[in-house]
Amino acid sequence: MKSVNVYQTAIMLFIIVFANKILLLPSLLYRTASAESVFCYLIAFTLEILLLTLFIFLKRKYSTSFSSLIKAKLGKISMVVFYVLLMIFFFCKCVLIYNVTYIFFKDLIYKNSGSFLFIICFLPITNYLAFSSFRVLGRTCQIFFPIILVVLIFCTVTSLVGVNDIPLFFTTGAGDVFLATIKHISSFGDFVFLFVFMDKIEFKAGDGKKLYFFALIAILFVLTLAVAFYFSYTYTSFMHPYAIFETMGKVKDYGGLGRIDSVAVVLVIILTYLQMAIYLKSFVCCFCEVFPKLNSTYALISFDLTFLAVVYLLIRNLEKTVLYAESVLPYFSLISFFLVPLCAIIFLVAKDKKEGK
Repeated sequence: MKSVNVYQTAIMLFIIVFANKILLLPSLLYRTASAESVFCYLIAFTLEILLLTLFIFLKRKYSTSFSSLIKAKLGKISMVVFYVLLMIFFFCKCVLIYNVTYIFFKDLIYKNSGSFLFIICFLPITNYLAFSSFRVLGRTCQIFFPIILVVLIFCTVTSLVGVNDIPLFFTTGAGDVFLATIKHISSFGDFVFLFVFMDKIEFKAGDGKKLYFFALIAILFVLTLAVAFYFSYTYTSFMHPYAIFETMGKVKDYGGLGRIDSVAVVLVIILTYLQMAIYLKSFVCCFCEVFPKLNSTYALISFDLTFLAVVYLLIRNLEKTVLYAESVLPYFSLISFFLVPLCAIIFLVAKDKKEGK
């Protein structure tokens, strides 16, 4: 598994920021926190930036893998348990993003198509990227990044054109904002993939600024799209589940510009492929750490079989997807926002054995 440079890492960081945040999430947050949902984004993204900060400090101090650090300082059993939890975390994230995208296309475009068509479209490509080296995934993201950036700028600017009203702020209390953040925290925590590939990332002095820059630019895009959505639909925001598509659709309805909302569909397709590939690659890496005698083929077979079972048997509509995201996944977010930061802090404050007292 070859290494990637910090520029490719920053691009992957940029792409993963948008996972599960620009379709269903704005509408779901509005149900609990109203217009103050923007503060939910700010709280969750602050946690993400803190997680990124821990990674940068850890990368500066150690050149080894995260699994080696856990094994050396906490024991092999702790490492196995930790990486099993990470496997579950990345699997759950992959299921969530697939189902959100599947329901989006099913409801709005391919109404008469079954889930088998979507499985055939997504799994082979994401499996190939996960089976390839980490450098191949990094270069693929780098190739598509200019397209993503141009389309994203177009979608953001177009969404702002549809703004024609301002909702009332501070109509809900801090408790509702906190509850909404906890309830949907599973849509965040994606930066944890950096720790999984810690030893595969080329890092030099000053490279942390590049990671911060790309992450903050992506966060700014997400916040702008969310604000444009809330300002476009105000008090009916909870009735419009697909934020970026809905805001561009409003410009189509009122500006007479035609089907420009199809541009948002292209953006969602590209982002979903790359985001699922990053999650699946992280799953494969964790699998190989837990089962070092097995190669990535076994990891992909295990993932695909379990993924098909979950998608076909448990989660097949919008209601079940929302229930899955609000009731099950928040518990797994403890991995990204508690266990990983706790381990990182322990490794940062701990001295190497050779240093003595």
